[in-house]
Amino acid sequence: MPAYGEKPLKPPSTLSGEKILPEGFAEWQRSNVKAQKQPGYAIVTVALPLGDLSSDQTRKLADVVRLYVGDSIRTTVEQNFVLRWVSEVEQNFILRWGSEADLPDLYADLLEIGLADTGANTIVDVTACPGTDTCKLGISASRGLAEELRTRLAAKSYEMDEAVRNLRIKVSGCFNSCGQHHVADIGFFGNSRTLNGYKVPHFQVILGGQWAENAGAFGMTIGAVPSKRIPEVVDRITDHFVHSREQGENFCDFIARIGKKELRSLIENLMKNAPSFEENPDFYRDWGDPREFTMLDRGIGECAGEVISASQFDLADAEREVFEAQLELEKKNYAQADELAYRSMVGASRALIKQQYHDVPERAEIIVEEFTLRFLDTELFYDKYARGKFARYLLQRHQQGPVHADADSVHQLIDQAQLFIDAAHACYARCAVE
Repeated sequence: MPAYGEKPLKPPSTLSGEKILPEGFAEWQRSNVKAQKQPGYAIVTVALPLGDLSSDQTRKLADVVRLYVGDSIRTTVEQNFVLRWVSEVEQNFILRWGSEADLPDLYADLLEIGLADTGANTIVDVTACPGTDTCKLGISASRGLAEELRTRLAAKSYEMDEAVRNLRIKVSGCFNSCGQHHVADIGFFGNSRTLNGYKVPHFQVILGGQWAENAGAFGMTIGAVPSKRIPEVVDRITDHFVHSREQGENFCDFIARIGKKELRSLIENLMKNAPSFEENPDFYRDWGDPREFTMLDRGIGECAGEVISASQFDLADAEREVFEAQLELEKKNYAQADELAYRSMVGASRALIKQQYHDVPERAEIIVEEFTLRFLDTELFYDKYARGKFARYLLQRHQQGPVHADADSVHQLIDQAQLFIDAAHACYARCAVE
């Protein structure tokens, strides 16, 4: 056996006597326990909401692990612990209460130290990066959103359709995939938009990622929604899935079948019509964060109000074009998808340029030249950590021409275009207050 190999601490065993099962055991067993391929043993997932664990719990968990499985415990990318080789019943031994030998006692010990949460590897088990809590790259409060979603979903998990129950939700506080949003059934990554003169936390909605088969497919963005409306997004998408899916159809296939245009129509009104700050100040705060995403020293700067409005309209047009590029990609019209993704970046560049040069011509070569001169060379477009990475997406596509006409290359360009547009929104917000 290799050095990293694991051996069972004890052989399979049976329960004896009239054992009373702890309250909540049946639900925990249903969601957190599955059979190991070696007969007579089970795999147990210790669910850690948001990956949180105190030092006291860690020490006590170590004692529990030694008692039931020995010295080995595994962590998962979904921020949980996994115990293998948990002794269960001997083969062909039927227990009238239907549980495995060590599981009731293990559950009771986990319950005592506050680590017996149910819902492991279900839609309730939301994965999130640290976001704005501790990460300098964080834009939106991914942990706050994940906690809100977990609370709402757990409250209705007992009546939830099984097809929805098994979905994965993953949240990142920025475009970096630390929360694995790109391979989730329903993923979100943080960004911001300027609405009514205030910066408002948003999340890009990503649908149709494939967690199975070693992250077999990445999802695609369908639009940025204010943070406080994301729970409604989850409700609408999952309800539509339940009522519109075909017999036995999984979520990834469902997304591919109905298309992103229909899905965007479900949430499009949530992307618009923000209340004023005076009407609803909470709308301008992120989940679990009392701070407001306000613009400092608000007011009209060197640009006239009409110019600012025109820039915002152009940015909205750029988002529309990158979404249309996704629709063309779905139809396998790769050349059209490539052109729309490129035009969306050019359009976002023009939106920025119009803050300084209102009558900039619409020719792509002039726009790229002016963007390079006014925003790249001056580092106005620079991200503190990504530096000029997003600008290079535009320059590379402009210089090299159309990408190869295949799905993967166009998919990558569309992802890059979306990141470029998000960076343009951030640049626009910074320039508006300087």
